[in-house]
Amino acid sequence: MKVETGEPTTKRGLSRKVKILAGCATMFAIVSGAGGAYLLTQSPAHAVETVEAGPPAIPVPMPVELVASAAQLQASDYQIVSIFRNEAIVATRDNLVRLKIGSSAPGIGTVTAIQAGDNGGGAIVGTDATLKSL
Repeated sequence: MKVETGEPTTKRGLSRKVKILAGCATMFAIVSGAGGAYLLTQSPAHAVETVEAGPPAIPVPMPVELVASAAQLQASDYQIVSIFRNEAIVATRDNLVRLKIGSSAPGIGTVTAIQAGDNGGGAIVGTDATLKSL
């Protein structure tokens, strides 16, 4: 004998998507646990050897060799490469030089001001000379 209540019947149990997600989560937990167990079984001496075999420490500030020019530079030997905020990069025939306010450069003297202009141009004002870029 069948009893009908008038309510729609629904399937009981989990949907297929939920079962797949649960299976994936279980596999992830198993693989993560196995990987963790493997890492825990590694000897600590191995990790210490790796640290000791690293690169040598670099002293801060790094020592830099001074570059001596063959001839004394003049202001006309410099070309402004870029000016950004209070810093400037200038080029000579052989070198790139970074200048900040207070820096000293042969032919320019001590930099007293760096003025950024339109379209990347500007001026570097020194005690001995002023460099301008248009």
